[in-house]
Amino acid sequence: MQITIRGHHLTITPAIEDNIRLKFAEMTKHLDQVNSMQVKLTKDHQVDKRSRKGSLNHIAEAIIRVPGAELFAQATADDMYTSIKKLTEKLKRQLHKHRKMQVAAPSLMA
Repeated sequence: MQITIRGHHLTITPAIEDNIRLKFAEMTKHLDQVNSMQVKLTKDHQVDKRSRKGSLNHIAEAIIRVPGAELFAQATADDMYTSIKKLTEKLKRQLHKHRKMQVAAPSLMA
């Protein structure tokens, strides 16, 4: 499985890269059909006028390609690690639903 990690307006540190690889490997260890993953991390520099802070300005997006489907998720948070955690939770739900549909599909054809 190939994981591509890109950063937009931020540098991908080894700690962030290790965190992503660990979470995605953990998420897909029971699903061997994943062809590739693309993760894009973005930091939006827009400032909230009232608090003078960027709110929910760390964005994590991922595309997972499995046979017959392409899964996409996006998550935002105040820091990158939280947005990565939210992203993996969303993708876990999508992968679980996809796997459930794959198991149910052969029984429908019989």
